[in-house]
Amino acid sequence: MNKIVLALLLIIQFGSLAFAQQPAAPKTTAPASRTLTPAEQRQKEKVDREVQRERQIRAEWAQKQREYEAKQAEKERQKQARKAEKERQQQEKEAGKSKSEPTSTPVTPAPTPVAEPATPAPAPAEPSRKEKREKRRKETPAPAVETPAANPAPVPTSPEPAPVEAPKKVEKVQRPKRERKPVVQTVDSASAMAPVSDPTVARPRREFLPKGHLFEPILLDPLEAQTYGSVLPLYYTEGNKYKGSIVPFAFGFAKPFFRRTTEPGRSTEWVLDLASFTQFEAFHDDKLNKARRQIMNNDYKISIIYNVRRGANNYRFRVYHISSHLGDDYIYRNQITAPTPNSVNYEQLDVTYSRNVTNWRLYGGAGIVLRKTEERKLLSAQLGAFYKKPSDKAARLVGGADIKFWQQTDFRPGIHAGVGVEVGRTQNNLTFLLEGYSGFRPYSQYENQQTEWLGVGLYLNPF
Repeated sequence: MNKIVLALLLIIQFGSLAFAQQPAAPKTTAPASRTLTPAEQRQKEKVDREVQRERQIRAEWAQKQREYEAKQAEKERQKQARKAEKERQQQEKEAGKSKSEPTSTPVTPAPTPVAEPATPAPAPAEPSRKEKREKRRKETPAPAVETPAANPAPVPTSPEPAPVEAPKKVEKVQRPKRERKPVVQTVDSASAMAPVSDPTVARPRREFLPKGHLFEPILLDPLEAQTYGSVLPLYYTEGNKYKGSIVPFAFGFAKPFFRRTTEPGRSTEWVLDLASFTQFEAFHDDKLNKARRQIMNNDYKISIIYNVRRGANNYRFRVYHISSHLGDDYIYRNQITAPTPNSVNYEQLDVTYSRNVTNWRLYGGAGIVLRKTEERKLLSAQLGAFYKKPSDKAARLVGGADIKFWQQTDFRPGIHAGVGVEVGRTQNNLTFLLEGYSGFRPYSQYENQQTEWLGVGLYLNPF
């Protein structure tokens, strides 16, 4: 035992001496961490933020992908459930039909050729419902079919079964017929004038921005809101011929914005109309020795109209404002340096009645100015007639005359007449007229001047 302990001590002593004689490994010290500059620090933080943002985006995308897959799986599950429910209902329906179908071969006491088993054949395609109904109707036997007891032949293999009565044909329950509701007639439009035989069937109708007019614009009225252009080579003022041509041009429209119809031939509507009346002059300037074209005058008009139709009778209640302005070229050419009196700047209320008699439209009305008498005299009147030849062709003959009276011009009539052709089959037809005028000047502040003209014009109402 002592020897073993001594040997262990010697081994330990020699091992320690050998370890001590080995050269010591040089100590390596970690290099001191370098301090980052502010720019490097900001760059590092930016990189960290980008990495963090990228991780967040990936996490959100993965979450959305999982939610999408879950939704798709739920939709597929619901689709399969609906399909299975539909198949189950179809099977139950077919099973109910097969139970209700009668036996094709009735059982009889004696074997007959019909009772012989048929040779198995390949299964045909599934017939449609209509074919099944036709087949059942043909295969249903007549009621009270009895087999005569002349040759009773009992079947040895089975007892005599009781005769099965043929099923009675089930009568279809007739559905109650629906009473047809009376057809509600769509009343009025602008063209409905004749009353119907049963006005109680019709119901009130409201229209926003309807087509047509209950009171058609007066084509030959020089101050009607419509679009037209004329060329007047013959133009006289106070008996003197103008050296040149006058070209009146207007851009305007009258548009209904609300119409109410209680029954055919009884309607009311509200209308807005706007117009700008401009007169150009084309002449030869002797001083400059060249042709010139310039604006003489411009009148502006705005109206609110309430139209009423009662059968063939049409009424127009109108309030409008009009103002007249001389053109700059005209003022400069005539050296107007001081303000001039202008009575064409007023408001007026007027009422006009219209009725169609055969192919003629007759109208007349009166108005009152809504200004003081010192500014403008109050009364005015208008009457006229317009003819339109009925025709299925694209062009038809038209013509007529319009006469206006103003207290401001001592009730001298202003007569505007024309004859021409209307082209088109819509409510917005073009009208070509050979026209003439005689009376007070219908435009500008110089309305007291006696004016006559003759020329051609093209007229259009955009609405």
